[in-house]
Amino acid sequence: MLRDLPHLLAPLTANCRGFRERWAHAGTARAPGGRWTGEWRSTATGHHGTLHCALEVIEDVRWRAVFQARYAGVLRACYATELSAARQGERWTFSGRSDLGRLAGGVYEYDGEATAETFVARYRSTYDHGTFTLRRRADGDAVTT
Repeated sequence: MLRDLPHLLAPLTANCRGFRERWAHAGTARAPGGRWTGEWRSTATGHHGTLHCALEVIEDVRWRAVFQARYAGVLRACYATELSAARQGERWTFSGRSDLGRLAGGVYEYDGEATAETFVARYRSTYDHGTFTLRRRADGDAVTT
């Protein structure tokens, strides 16, 4: 139960106000930027939920990812992180880290790869680790917040 506490407290510390705006803006982004949707899955606890990502390419080697995650079907958490990226042919590799605050589990580190259609990341923190598995969304697709 104590291990689940960061997931339960994350929505209390999350700021989702700007997510809709970023999602709308991401509809016009060039690859690998854009709208992504899928799920997060904790390897540590088995918990999982829906995940949306508005990905902005700031520079070819620097991205901003804004995530909106659902937990237990109703709790919502939003946060942004910068990722360092490198292109390797038709795919990109990336890594980054963000401090979500003590109540949300502290520092999370990410690494993964993306193509024009898929985005897969591994995440790690003191209390949790798992994966994000996302696919590109069509420009007109809305997200429920």
